[in-house]
Amino acid sequence: MSNVKPNSLSNSLTPAKSALLAGAGIGLLFMVVKRQHLLSYWNRFQNPLKRKHVVLIQNINDCQKVVNILKSHCSDYKVLGFDCEWVTVSGSRRPVALLQLCSNRGYCALFRLCCIRQIPKSLRDLLADEEVIKVGVDPGYDAQKLAQDYGVGVASTFDLRYLATMVGRKPEGLAKLSLSVLKVTLDKHWRLSCSNWEAKDLTEKQIEYAANDAFVAVEIFKILAREFKPRLSWLSDFTIIKCRIEPFLEMQFNSSVSQKRSKATLNKSVTPNKTQNRKLSTLSKALYDNCLLQAPDGELLCTIDKRKAEWYLQQQLGVKIEAEPFTVRLNFEPASRAIGEVGRYYQTPKENRCVVCGDRNAFVRKNIVPREYRKYFPVVLKSHTSHDVLLLCPKCHQISNISDFKVRNKLSEMCDAPCNYHQKLPKPAELPELRQVKMAARALLNHAEQIPLERRKYLETLVLNHFKESEDINWDMIREASELHTREPNENYCTHGEKVVQKFQTDFGGLKELEKLWRQHFLNTMEPKYLPPLWDVNHNANRLEIRATQGRVTEEDMLIAGVPLQKE
Repeated sequence: MSNVKPNSLSNSLTPAKSALLAGAGIGLLFMVVKRQHLLSYWNRFQNPLKRKHVVLIQNINDCQKVVNILKSHCSDYKVLGFDCEWVTVSGSRRPVALLQLCSNRGYCALFRLCCIRQIPKSLRDLLADEEVIKVGVDPGYDAQKLAQDYGVGVASTFDLRYLATMVGRKPEGLAKLSLSVLKVTLDKHWRLSCSNWEAKDLTEKQIEYAANDAFVAVEIFKILAREFKPRLSWLSDFTIIKCRIEPFLEMQFNSSVSQKRSKATLNKSVTPNKTQNRKLSTLSKALYDNCLLQAPDGELLCTIDKRKAEWYLQQQLGVKIEAEPFTVRLNFEPASRAIGEVGRYYQTPKENRCVVCGDRNAFVRKNIVPREYRKYFPVVLKSHTSHDVLLLCPKCHQISNISDFKVRNKLSEMCDAPCNYHQKLPKPAELPELRQVKMAARALLNHAEQIPLERRKYLETLVLNHFKESEDINWDMIREASELHTREPNENYCTHGEKVVQKFQTDFGGLKELEKLWRQHFLNTMEPKYLPPLWDVNHNANRLEIRATQGRVTEEDMLIAGVPLQKE
């Protein structure tokens, strides 16, 4: 008989069970740890603020190491979030107490300048590095305070509101941009923003508040940059993006005339240069005179400005009927009369106010279809372009021009026409004869009433001889001559605007589509509340259809415009 006990078999399986239980335990532990990691990653994804790493610097010895880390992060992504905090006592501002810089990797360095008492050379060099863009909302203001308090120059500051405008977002403050772009709510309670930044020890809430401002600034920039150039990865196209925003570096985002400070003026150790101003041609007087032009039978043709009305009188092409409103009746039958909504648009008086916000104090003319494209249109699409010249106040004009960058960027990709690709090619030589005609037309256009009669007739003859098929000079002829291309044609030289126009003529449905693209962009980005009645994105297409029924436009022009011919 066997001496094996009944439970010996079960005892022999104990090591296997132990191994199995041990494996299950390790697996369970791994799953718990992995779950914690996943939850941690998920929380960081849900709340970007958890991705930052904050370092507080209170002495010079720690400064060098932190600056080196920031510089290393800037080697592939030359952008830093930038902000400053200070204390105001009894209405008097004290020196900047805290400087915040954050890299694209979420490394937030808080420099307690009130403790360090100076800005070390390594930090000065980083702030003065023109290749590293310092982003925030109104960063130039903070840079100015650093210059005043510590004599340090901060180069290449960039206001995020410019980039927000370029991609079609509202140019709002940092908290609102953080909410709309990052879906992150910042704590902007006044008790924090106005707290004692010179305290011996900063509270956790103060540290979080300060770090968040610099962190969200660079995160907002990264997302808006991708929206601006969505097809290409950021790291491979930093140069392209910087080229687009470079005109707005160190420029204050304000409501009237943008001022770009010279970098040298921010550094007290350098002799200041004169401040550079970007000037706009601002009109304080009314642009629309709303004078009336009548056909010989008294039918209203259109409203015109007083200078053009007086030109008809000087040329003895009409007679003055009334002084108020100033009315001129032609003594010859015009080529056409006002027809349909197109005709009524030109008959309707226009208001001297910003078409976006309604301001009546100062105006800037806005070419809805920019001249860099319009000047390459055929004559039939360049005449009667007042429909696409609207009045904007300086603030709205600035915002509109910034938003146009996005469309230019889109057209560059659509038409394989980089905005600066022609710069390496030699410019065509200027033709003196055409320049003479152009200058004569501009003189007649702008100063006809001041030019002596004999001289005026000579200038008119120059213009008339250029248009050999015409015997009588007219206002449209003068305006067309004033926009002549005066350089010798060169098939190897082609600007961005010219190539875009060529592409739309052949590949994208005609020039009416290019006009519609710009007009619709203006409507979408600016949301104008005071457009002239009957202003229409299809205006020129409708006008050409009317002219076609009158036999006043060629089949070739209709094809270039992309307007289908009406079959009889």
